[in-house]
Parts: sequence; structure tokens; C-alpha cells
Amino acid sequence: MQGTLLPHRLVAVWFADVAGYSARAAEDESGALQLIEILQTLSREIVGRYEGRIVKFIGDAVLAEFPSTALALQAAAALSRDYVSQSVASGQAHNLSVGVHVGDVAVSSEGDLYGDAVNAAARIQEAAEPGQVVVSQDVWRQLRGRREFCFEPLGDRSLKGVGPTSLYVAIVQDSGIRSPPDIPQGNESKEETKKGIRSLGVLPFADLSAERDQEYFGDGIAEEILNALAKVGALHVAARTSCFAFRGTSIDVREIGRRLGVEALLEGSIRKAGNRVRITVQLIDARNGYHLWSERFDREIEDIFAIQDEIARSVIDALGLSLTQREERRFLKASTKNVEAYEFYLRARKLFQQWTRQNIELARQMFERAIELDPHFAAAWAGLATAHVYLFSWGGSDPDLQKAHDASIRALELDPELADAHVAAGQSFSMEQRYSEASAAFERAIELDPTLFEACYYYARSCFKAGDLEKALKLFKKAQAIRPEEYQSAALIGQVLRRLHRADEAQRADHLAIDSINKHLELNPNEARAFNLGAIVLARLGEVERAREWNNRAISLAPDDDAILYNASCVFAVLGEEDQALAGLQRAIEAGLAGGDWVLHDPDWERLRDHPRFQTLMQRLRRS
Repeated sequence: MQGTLLPHRLVAVWFADVAGYSARAAEDESGALQLIEILQTLSREIVGRYEGRIVKFIGDAVLAEFPSTALALQAAAALSRDYVSQSVASGQAHNLSVGVHVGDVAVSSEGDLYGDAVNAAARIQEAAEPGQVVVSQDVWRQLRGRREFCFEPLGDRSLKGVGPTSLYVAIVQDSGIRSPPDIPQGNESKEETKKGIRSLGVLPFADLSAERDQEYFGDGIAEEILNALAKVGALHVAARTSCFAFRGTSIDVREIGRRLGVEALLEGSIRKAGNRVRITVQLIDARNGYHLWSERFDREIEDIFAIQDEIARSVIDALGLSLTQREERRFLKASTKNVEAYEFYLRARKLFQQWTRQNIELARQMFERAIELDPHFAAAWAGLATAHVYLFSWGGSDPDLQKAHDASIRALELDPELADAHVAAGQSFSMEQRYSEASAAFERAIELDPTLFEACYYYARSCFKAGDLEKALKLFKKAQAIRPEEYQSAALIGQVLRRLHRADEAQRADHLAIDSINKHLELNPNEARAFNLGAIVLARLGEVERAREWNNRAISLAPDDDAILYNASCVFAVLGEEDQALAGLQRAIEAGLAGGDWVLHDPDWERLRDHPRFQTLMQRLRRS
């Protein structure tokens, strides 16, 4: 952090560490991991109860901050007491050792804390015996006159990096019964607080498995729950891309809620061991960091579909919501009972999120493996169809398109009401320029699931290619309404408006799109497509230097991607740099850009449509 001026504040901090963890890990890794899970779950609940904030978890330890020494000490004592009883579930009771200090800290933009006060709390914790909450002399001075606190002197200790200081063992009376005054105490007011929440983010579930190789599984479970909750009309759910950008950060839940624009967060952890799975989830009020609901599920792996359903419904109940009959029909539906097939399906979905040709090819193989294990797995067939669509769009061959058709047809035979399968069919029809059939497939998908972003977004793209610009505009706006934070539909609205020669509306749309892209890049600073589309919008708005900078960044992040190269050439076209624009278009075609319908209607090429080289390239595109 050297050379960066960080804001400072005076806070009470403590470190809590699991006593005897290393020895337990050496003899029983599974039980040791369970100890960490218990620590994290209890810490989140208790720290929130006492108005504190989890700064970070470090292995078997936790650092937390509080607005007062009294709240910090009460929370430390509550955690220490509850941990002993809860840790028995690991097969053996364990104690915590806790060190509490108060002092000035520096706060990073990510919410981490630095400074002597943090170091002192860590050294005090090291001086504590198992089961002890030990405080510094500064904490003792502030609280020695309070009747609920008793202190036993440990004498002077020389702490590394801190120096000589007096330490005290703290004993807290009735430490577990206090609730902060902000938390409603009556049932009615508590229910009113929950009912006020109408927006939610689902964070990626932490992988606590022994081998740390189950991230795909945790992500898949979290995404399935997210998608189910997104079908509830009364609840806005932030997009997966935005939520999952917070993986592994130590940012305070209140700050995460602010950045996502949501009032509540669902977070959890997952641990698989053999045929057992443990999922711990909790719902947090992101407005104040308080804990609303939590549950732990210890089940056989075959129960995973029931667990997902139970979690989603528990969140709905906790927020005082209910499902309509239509929402109930569209809610979580398991299309396989084969857990191994489901795991391959989740692996494929995880690969889809890492947008490269190689990953989509690997995803295709995972979907095929899932289908081998369960030939009646409709969602896997739909995923396979989508994979072939994307492979074709990346310069694949006609067999990819035929395989996409075949897979989508099979998915619909197995489940005619699977909206994702209709979307895949619509995409493949659109690739073949069979636009009326594509429209029918997309319309059916939207009818089955009006909340499905992909249905509206890809339908809009299909309409744009077909030249139905008014319909494309309507659908891009509908897609944006489903996911207000999603930047692609926002960027393309301005493009359609320019093609319709509605310049003033287009300029307003472009300004909104840049705001959306900036917010997205705050969470996803290395996403080539966001820089790509943003560069085009900036070029249209006349921000030339920034457009060039973003364009170069996009190309450096994905130098071989045909879509990135195409959009980069659009930037040059808007800026009037004809030679670079045409050379870029040629590179995109050589990289696999297929079909010319999009380019035909793209307003970025307006000034070059009569250029002989452009017309030659268009002929080449039409033949591809």
C-alpha cells in the first residue's frame, strides 16, 4: 500500500483464531475444514448482530471491526462461547483465542484494514490461551467502569512489533442476549423490515471441500438458485456476472449491496465429501449488514435438487413474498435425477462463463458426457445446442449448425416447455437466416419465461439482422428491463436508434450505455467485450482518445476473437479511419466472422458502404 494515501478511522478490532487447528488438520482434514465453516458462519451472524463488519477470513482466523469497544468485546465473547458448542459438530470441541484492541486504522478501497492497531490485535490474539478473550490496555481503560465487563490482569507482555503492553482477560456478563437497537424486536416490525426488501444479489458459494476442486459445483448451485429467484416478478435479482465478480473479496456486504444496487445478499458455502454434501446459506440485509435468515443442509448428494428448491423458497418466505401460479410452474425443475450427469452439466455451465472458443469446445464435451449418463436430460441437450451455435458463430462448419438444430429438437421432445431449448433453436435458425422460424422459437421462449434475458436479447439481435429495427429496439429495451445492470443491450439500443436516424434519442441512449459499461468494468476490469462495445459508444459520442484507449485494451485482452476484432474495426469506421477499419474487418473475417446480415444493418459502416473494398469484403462474408 506504500505511496497510496488511504482514509483513516478509529475502530475496535479483533482477531479470532481456532485453537489447535493445525494439529486437527494433520489428523482429520475433513473435521478441520468443518471448523472453518463453523467459524465463518458464526462470525457472520454474530458480527452483524453487534453492528460490526467482517474484514476478512484468513485460513482458520477472522478479522472484524466494530464502531465501539463495548460492541467488539460483547461480540468476541458471544463468538467464543458459541463456538465451543457448535464446534462439537466437527467431532471434537474446540476453543477460540481472541485478541481485542482499539486504535487508528487505514482503510483500503476494498475494505481491508491496515496499521498498527491491526497488528496489535493479531499479537494480542497470539498471547491468548484457548477459550480466552484478551484485550489491550486501551480497551481495558475504556470499559473498566462498565458493570457488564470484568477483567483479570495478565501482566505486561512484550509483543512483536508492538512492544511492552499490559493485557487483560475479559469476562462478559450476558454477552449473548444483546441485540443492537436498530434491529426490530417485535415480530410485526421484523416482518415489515423483511417485506421492505425487493432486490437481491446471490454471491458465489465458497468451496470448502477438502481438495478445493468444487468451485464449479458451488457456482452451479448458486446460479440455479439465482435463476429461480429471478423468475419471481416482485423481486429484482442482480445478474450472475455482477454478483460473481465479488468472489474471494473482503469487501463489506454493505458496499457489495451498494455496488450491485440491491437491498439483500444471499451467500453460502458448499462442501462435498464422498456421497454427502453440506451447504450453508445465509440471507443478509445489505443496507445494514444484519443477518436475516440462515440454514445448514447436511444431505446425501442425491438431495441436491431438493436443497436448491428449499433454499430458494426459504428466501422467498424470508422476504414475505409468494409465487404466483405461473411463477410456480416456471420455478426450479430438475430435468435429471442422475447427480453425476448433473455435475457434468454444471462443469459445462461454468466453462460457458469463460468466453473462449476452447472453453466452449470443452463445455460441448461436458454436455455430451452428461447426455451419455442421462439421455433424457433435456437441459443438457439445450446446453449442447447452444454450444454448437456458438462454435458455428466462431467460424465453425455447417455440421455445427445441424447439430445445434438436432440437439434443440431433442431437448424440446424431452421438455416442450424448456425455454432455453427454444432460445437455442431460435439462435440456430437466425444463424441460417431463417428469421420467421427464429421469431417463432424466440416468441415461444418468452411466452414460457418472460424473465429470460437471453430470449429477449438474442431475439433482438435476430430482428436487427433481419432488418426489423423497430422490433429489435423494443426487444433490446425489454432485455434491459429484465437486467437493468446489463451493458450489452444498453449499448445496442443506441446503435438501433442511430440506424433509425433518431440521433437525439441515440445520443441519450449512448450516455446511459457508458454509465452502464463503467459500472460493469468496476466489477469486471478485464472483460474485453465491455471495453469493445464501450469504445464504439465513446467514438460515437466524440470521446476519441478514450475510445482509442478502450479499443486497444479490448484487442490486447482478446486478440484472436472475431467479434472483438469486428467491433474494433467499427471503432475505426466511426472515427473515420477507413484503412484501419477495412483492415480490421478483414482480420475479423479471417478469424471466423460469419454471415453479413449484421454488418449490412450496422450504422457504423454508413460512410463506407460504397467503398469497393468494403463491398468485396461483404461478398466474402455472404459466402461464408
